[in-house]
Amino acid sequence: GGGGGGGGGEEKKKKKKGRTKEREMGAPVVDDKMDINEETVGVEKEEEAEEIEPSKLLINNVSLIKKSVESKGEPRFIANVFRQTHVVRTKLTDEVISGFIDAVLPNDSESLQTLKQFLKANKTTEKKVEDEDAEKFKSDLPETEIYCYVVALMHMIETKDAASIQLSEICLQRLSSFNRRTLDAFAAKVYFYYSLAHERFGNIRDARQTLLALHRQATSRLDAIGQETTLNLLLRNYVSLKQYELAEQLRSKTVLPSSRSSAQQCRYLYYLGRIRTIQLEYTEAKECLTQALRKAPNNAAWGFKLTLTKWICIVRLLLGEIPERKFLSSPSEMRSKLLPYFELTSAVRAGDLHEFGLVVEKHKATFEKDNVFNLIMRLRRNVIRTGLAKVNVAYSKISLNDIALKLGLKKDVDMTINSSNNNDSEGAIECVVAKAIRDGAVDAQIDFETGVMTSNETKDAYGTSLPAEVFHHRVAYCLDVHNECQRAMRYPEKSSNKTNETKEERIKRLEDEEALREFMEEEDDFF
Repeated sequence: GGGGGGGGGEEKKKKKKGRTKEREMGAPVVDDKMDINEETVGVEKEEEAEEIEPSKLLINNVSLIKKSVESKGEPRFIANVFRQTHVVRTKLTDEVISGFIDAVLPNDSESLQTLKQFLKANKTTEKKVEDEDAEKFKSDLPETEIYCYVVALMHMIETKDAASIQLSEICLQRLSSFNRRTLDAFAAKVYFYYSLAHERFGNIRDARQTLLALHRQATSRLDAIGQETTLNLLLRNYVSLKQYELAEQLRSKTVLPSSRSSAQQCRYLYYLGRIRTIQLEYTEAKECLTQALRKAPNNAAWGFKLTLTKWICIVRLLLGEIPERKFLSSPSEMRSKLLPYFELTSAVRAGDLHEFGLVVEKHKATFEKDNVFNLIMRLRRNVIRTGLAKVNVAYSKISLNDIALKLGLKKDVDMTINSSNNNDSEGAIECVVAKAIRDGAVDAQIDFETGVMTSNETKDAYGTSLPAEVFHHRVAYCLDVHNECQRAMRYPEKSSNKTNETKEERIKRLEDEEALREFMEEEDDFF
């Protein structure tokens, strides 16, 4: 017995040494008694999806659509359909899609002929399903028909085909002839591609009236996914045209649905953060943008997270905060794109107006492309505040002329007033310093007779209410995260607690629970 125990201990040591070597080599380690982590699961499923042919995967999605219709619109089946379609979107061709719609749509379908006209497929290279299985995949469900439209629209927009505008309008007309709640998720995708097609190949303003009508229709039908999708599309429509007042009027008069999609909620918080930034409400803008970045998927949507990071950086600088170096350099995928904002943050941290002007001039084209140039011009006052705060800490008493020289403020003031009179220049500098003192950026006093700024004695921060306010802010944040997690949890139906279920019903219930668990693990990785 003792020898057996010793042998088992040696085996454990060998396994432990092997795992240690694998960690040193950088290989992923998986314990025998533990489940594979979420990242490994996601990579394996993506590899499996890549190995499957796109046509077979699309046909497999049709069977998932049938299951969703049979279960009266189970969302996890539809989510899997869109997720798998998103994975193979780059491998789709006109021939593949044409063969797919031939396999799943009836021969007498009008949509089949319509899609054939828009797809520029070569008949000689068209991939068709074998005749033996041709009738097996045929489906006359409206959900399958609209899914074919969605796949075609996605491919046409990827290939920059301007005819996608016309096809999206035809699809909207076809959708209006149905009244099925199982079409809500597909209709939301059609709305999205309709707006995207107008944005890329036409005028985004032309889609506004249609989106407003669709939003009213979704609200009257209590279509939650359609309502939040059309709301985000309308906000994007207004914000892209810089009509922030109209966007705020629409947002304030809209009642958001109780059950919300994580992806749509991220978009809503992003647009709300941009609106609040333009309205000078930086604190609320920071909260919205930070929540959107936190809710975004971890290993996807890099472009969306890059835009959020840029806006959060600007808003924090406008609030007088200095973003950490890790915040602008930790994601290696975004490090090069965030270099202008890193230099801008360094200039604001230094409090030098001359350096700030050089950075703005150097990266002006980048800032204008990101639609943040006007916000960056507001940072001039923050640069002066930062420099004054550093001077206030370093000197107990200093003249206003020396302050202007240290901050590079004298040249800036002289260029503003266009005068060589020293009295006018000193008066302008006095106004700048006095405004910073009034706003609370600097704790000091000005002696106007001698032209000297005298710093006040520093107070103990722990003797004020500041620690309690910070503690309250952190507790409120933790409670909000806890409440959001509770609202996002999925609970099993009451019917699953039956004690008189048969063996087949129990096996089916366990399979559904396993599929639901996998869906919840993958939900954060899909946007």
